[in-house]
Amino acid sequence: MRYDYQGLERERLDVFLHEQHPDVSRNQIKKFLETNQVSVNGKPASVHHWLKTGDVIEGPDLVIARRDREPRTTVEPSLIHHEATFVVVSKPAGLLTHPTEHDESRTLVSWLADRFPQSTRVGDDPQRPGIVHRLDKDVSGLLVAALTQDMFDHLKKQFKEHTVTKRYRCLVYGLVQQDDGIIDTPIERNRDKGRMVAQSGKDSGKAARTSYSVIKRFYNYTLLDVQILTGRTHQIRAHFHSIGHSIVGDQLYQTRDVRKKKIAARLLDRPFLFAYALAFNDLDGQRREFSLELPHDLADILRTLT
Repeated sequence: MRYDYQGLERERLDVFLHEQHPDVSRNQIKKFLETNQVSVNGKPASVHHWLKTGDVIEGPDLVIARRDREPRTTVEPSLIHHEATFVVVSKPAGLLTHPTEHDESRTLVSWLADRFPQSTRVGDDPQRPGIVHRLDKDVSGLLVAALTQDMFDHLKKQFKEHTVTKRYRCLVYGLVQQDDGIIDTPIERNRDKGRMVAQSGKDSGKAARTSYSVIKRFYNYTLLDVQILTGRTHQIRAHFHSIGHSIVGDQLYQTRDVRKKKIAARLLDRPFLFAYALAFNDLDGQRREFSLELPHDLADILRTLT
């Protein structure tokens, strides 16, 4: 990429580059500039560099560079149920629910937009059309998306009132002693650690409640049925980490012994966490319930433990 700036008035570099590449977002252009990939007159340029007539701009082809930065996942969601007002899908592990600040193009949102263009006009955030809840990138399972604004508002109200049922299967390290219980610990983001932290006895953070029951105990592992009673970022992962039972395969939320023994990825390279059941009310007030069997890769892990 090379441009000889011929503008008669001063113009900000990031604005100029976005005009030349409208398909590349301002956030992505900012990332290129912050990592010193673009120069003006041979010198690295800042985000807010002001151009003047005669300046020479050089750098990588932004469109190609953007594609190189995107994940090369080939996994796609499965359509579980489709009606005029909503769809229920099975999101695979490795796929983002919606774009982040990097503006990824391969997400569940883009998949929905390709198949259900009406979804792009639904919601209150253009980056997340039709989306009323999410699953972490490396977590798989059921997710509902609205195809009309009425259904979006209806689902959003149910999530706010905690009347949507979401159940998960997860495998954790160690033997959980209680057959069932509730983790009722506020969650807040720890910027130093780059993850959410659940700490009892603190006034800060957002209220978070997770209920669980033991399905089966293995040698040094426990399979759990989990229901989230609130919907916080990384809630299940942070909560079980806080009680000393991090989820198998979770690289971010590891207890000290798991990290020390370097066993996090021995069984699995992603969290053993699967959203297998989902229930909500449709616009007619009818309760709609959906469920899935455990994916083959997770079921295979359990067979190795028996």
